Amino acid sequence: MKKIIIIQSSLPQYRKEFYILLKKKLVEQDIELHVIYGKASSTNKLRNDEIILDWAKYIQNKYFKIGNKELLWQPYISQLKDSDLVIVDAANRLILNYYLIIRRAFSSSKLAFWDHGRNLQEDIGSLGNRFKYLYINKCDWWFGYTAGTKRFLLSKKYPENRITVVQNTIDTFSLIKYYTHIKTREINELKSKMGIQNCKTAIYCGSMYAGKNIDFIIETCHEVKKKIPEFHVIFIGAGTEATKVMEAALSFDWIHYVGSKFGNERVIFFKIASIQLMPYYVGLGIVDSFAMETPIITTSNSSHGPEIEYLENEINGIMTEDSLQEYSKSVIEILKNGKYLQLINGCKTAAKKYSVEAMVENFSAGVVSCLELETEKPS
Repeated sequence: MKKIIIIQSSLPQYRKEFYILLKKKLVEQDIELHVIYGKASSTNKLRNDEIILDWAKYIQNKYFKIGNKELLWQPYISQLKDSDLVIVDAANRLILNYYLIIRRAFSSSKLAFWDHGRNLQEDIGSLGNRFKYLYINKCDWWFGYTAGTKRFLLSKKYPENRITVVQNTIDTFSLIKYYTHIKTREINELKSKMGIQNCKTAIYCGSMYAGKNIDFIIETCHEVKKKIPEFHVIFIGAGTEATKVMEAALSFDWIHYVGSKFGNERVIFFKIASIQLMPYYVGLGIVDSFAMETPIITTSNSSHGPEIEYLENEINGIMTEDSLQEYSKSVIEILKNGKYLQLINGCKTAAKKYSVEAMVENFSAGVVSCLELETEKPS
């Protein structure tokens, strides 16, 4: 039986179902999956989204600071013996990766990167990205998040036949099932408890840190409230910027902060919302909006993750200009005119396309193809 190892610096909640299904799928191919993971740094721990997977191996990470840069040492070398393939995130801060790149030249074990291809939150020609390009081809296989990742890798001359587009997503099947079966009584009870009866409601669900621009979202909500007196907004999440939401919720009874909610426990809040506000750093949150029929409203900017490719403007979501005025105007128009109803069918269609089952199929096919490679290494 072939042995593959996926190394993660931490194990976020949204990956749980993917790993469970991937392990089952690979066993059918006579491949044994091992996952080794650590814990997030103190800052990222505030997101409160990490889990324990009983069959995965936890080993404590070691963090180092050099100036304002954080480096991470994952002391996993002893765990890698007899592996046929090691899959890692391609991040500059991961010291272990440099060892694996060197080891690859002297070992029959293969190395694969699973990543965006570049840091999307930095300029394409930034120092960090230019450094990453030095080793972007130093692996046997690439598991790219989206088709956009593949296009970028091809532009860097990586062989097309060694790229798998995994179509990064979450477990939409269970979300859709739970969303569909929530009882009207449960919805009415929650709305009554929160005081959102007969209101037009928006939701924000995600981590709360500087890049998410929580101030922008709160300002938008105040602009919307001026035009739509019955407007309410629900915030779900945690992070360094969560205190801003807490303070706003204490001051205004139409702003609701419910803390971190994971898996199905967040679904009922989407059930009472019409749209999702996420002007910056859209990532897997867009898949939430598809599965729970809550069209996402975002802005056109360079902060987004690769999953922004899934948005089809005016079909399954809305993208406005990157300004408070234009964003607020669009949110008001959508809520006033019921335009979001036109987007729900687009969300339903997208939810079927971007499923964790499809992601597992793509990923497992890539693993099999990588293991079948001849022993020569691409330079």
